[in-house]
Amino acid sequence: MIKFSLLKRLCLFAGVSLSAVFLDGCSAPLVPSPYVSERLREREPDAELMAQMRSSWFALQKPGISSEEYSRHVSGYNRALLLMMRRYRADMHRAFREGNHNYEIPGIDLHDVRRDAHLLLRDIFEDMVPAADIRTHSLSEHFMIPGLGLPMVGIIPAENVDKIEGKNPIRTRGTVANITAVLEFSPSPASRPKLRLINRNATDYITLQGRRHSLAGDFSAAIEIYWNLTRVKEDRMLGMLRPQELRDVSGLSCMEEYDPNKIPVILTHGLLSSAGTFDNLVNRLMCDPVIRRNYQFWYFNYATGVTWTLTAAQYRESLAEVRRRLDPHGRNKNWDNMVLVGHSMGGLITHYSQCTEPWLMLRDRPRLGEYMDARYVNEPLPIDRGDYFRRAFYFRPVKAGMVVYMATPHRGAPLARYRIVTALMKLVRLPQNLIEEVINIATLQQDTVLLNPALLTEAFTSVNQLAPDSYSIKGLHGLEVLRVPTHSIIGDEGDGDTPNSSDGVVPYWSSHIPWGTETIVPSSHSVQDVSETASDFARVLVEHLRRCGRSID
Repeated sequence: MIKFSLLKRLCLFAGVSLSAVFLDGCSAPLVPSPYVSERLREREPDAELMAQMRSSWFALQKPGISSEEYSRHVSGYNRALLLMMRRYRADMHRAFREGNHNYEIPGIDLHDVRRDAHLLLRDIFEDMVPAADIRTHSLSEHFMIPGLGLPMVGIIPAENVDKIEGKNPIRTRGTVANITAVLEFSPSPASRPKLRLINRNATDYITLQGRRHSLAGDFSAAIEIYWNLTRVKEDRMLGMLRPQELRDVSGLSCMEEYDPNKIPVILTHGLLSSAGTFDNLVNRLMCDPVIRRNYQFWYFNYATGVTWTLTAAQYRESLAEVRRRLDPHGRNKNWDNMVLVGHSMGGLITHYSQCTEPWLMLRDRPRLGEYMDARYVNEPLPIDRGDYFRRAFYFRPVKAGMVVYMATPHRGAPLARYRIVTALMKLVRLPQNLIEEVINIATLQQDTVLLNPALLTEAFTSVNQLAPDSYSIKGLHGLEVLRVPTHSIIGDEGDGDTPNSSDGVVPYWSSHIPWGTETIVPSSHSVQDVSETASDFARVLVEHLRRCGRSID
């Protein structure tokens, strides 16, 4: 008997899946309108706002200023800067619409220490939106950090990503920059103020006249715009039913410029999902200055309709390629200390890629017994179509500093054998370039050689390979993995009766592994969405920093 809550989830799954066949989701407007009321501009002229900011700027630098007076001047300065930047954004849009792409902010010098400032605005950013104007629809919470300056989100279209310093080797539909704008004034009245665009992910402070000031920040606004821009959330159903549709956004991505001084955290989503599933988790973590200062979050996005053993090959290849390009000499220890995180089926991809002898997954295939040998990691297999096997089953494990599993079905999910799910799996259409690979791999496994191609490719969809009796799950069980610090976060949506508990999709007996540590959180299968998971994950990330010998002060 299926629990009522699970039955409802399956019915919802069915309805949404069928809709995804016909609909290409619609999204809310990407950014708010740049329209500014001219009446407000007449009521508070630009010159008046500039005078307010100048007065507050110098007041903030006075020695002995009281905390009450300091807060009042910061509030007045930030309010005036918000109004000014809204007006500049409206003026810039108007100029671009009229064909003037050389627009410059009147009376202000643009300053950015990393590159030519005008190149930054004209050739990289498509828009710069005050975070105060962005409404978070997909995030559970909106976190804002008080301080000096105006949080803004710089929108970088896909065609401009390559122009970013420290560019990432990723396929993307665009990215964002999390910026805090500060307008600096010189003591000389004749000097033009300088607008500084500060990378808020890189620093928490600004120093003026020897005094350190906390910078205002809004990480939630940047996260909201990023997932809206990439549209991967809209694609999560197509990623299962029509995997070929996602070929342009599959692989590794990062919301910010690569920072070699931070430890990469690789987040891998599960079935019927996308990299955007981690939005609430990262939103909560980015509020922690220790996490923000030491870690950089990367996302592995993939089409979830494909069996996870094949997706794991893409995962390993993507990680290897990114490191080759960003750390060509292999000397950056932060990559050795990277943290691998997998939710649900993403945990299986992570788990399998940690196996020291992955070829033993096929150990019960008599025809292949003589090839269960480590030498084929480096040597060609002396069989027809051997390249397919080498890619999927003969590889060196991914080295990492820590692994975190979230609601991972290490021993499979009984859900995969429910009739409604198996019926829906008939809608899945594997990419044409993978059909040949699947057929060749299955044919070499002897016991499936007589299946016709249609039934065979159906059997190798992701859901069928999540079943406890599938060859992938049975083969994974008992394989040795690299022994690194490992932590599991497991959901319990019942009465707290672990080990008899379940998250509604994966029972505890499947999520539990006999090595590492674990935490049970009150949650359904979407453990990555609850605040208890973010708190626990932050704790183990700080512990990992201590193991790596990094300061957390």
